[in-house]
Amino acid sequence: MTDEDVLRRLDRLEAAQAVQNVMGTYEYLHSAYRNAEIVDLFADVDDLLIEMPAGIWRGRDAAYRCFGVTFEQELTRPDRRGELVEHTLTTPVIEVAADAQTAKAVWNSPGHEAHRFFWVEGSPQIEFWYWCTYSVDFLRTESGWKIWHLHVYQTWASEVGKSILDAPPPPEPPIPNGPGRPDEPISFETKYSRNRAPALVPVPPKPYDTFIAED
Repeated sequence: MTDEDVLRRLDRLEAAQAVQNVMGTYEYLHSAYRNAEIVDLFADVDDLLIEMPAGIWRGRDAAYRCFGVTFEQELTRPDRRGELVEHTLTTPVIEVAADAQTAKAVWNSPGHEAHRFFWVEGSPQIEFWYWCTYSVDFLRTESGWKIWHLHVYQTWASEVGKSILDAPPPPEPPIPNGPGRPDEPISFETKYSRNRAPALVPVPPKPYDTFIAED
């Protein structure tokens, strides 16, 4: 193995740690309701893509419309006392391309939340479990590693103390319809259902040389 090979491998190891740190920062900011700051974790490119349970945002301003407007303003009450969002990152599979210009990763994310459901009559405060998975493509930029494509797939949600088999999940918030609204609906449903068999979503990445859009 040449010195150049060693340096290339070291660079890719550092890249794997860097993308973990980007997603960790995402979670801490989300828990602190500092969603507007999450925008800076995304690449400044035209083909940005964000898929959330509420829909899909595309384009250079996708992160601003999703996190800077929808999460920061439209889905959050100005009075945030009593609000709770905690999501962890587990079961990572991270692959940095051989050319070290992109990376692909997936995580499982157990979550615990409590919100005032202002879109429900009486604005009840509900505590619930919210599990999801992340599939993320990262791009190496002059400003460091950035999120390029983010997919958030809800696995299941249930009120604390209630079974997903016996009780409906907490009511979803309305699809945003203001300036931060998504561009299109989600590509497919991933929420738990008695009528659907488990599926491999997302697919863990495998080693690759360079990013190909169809991957």
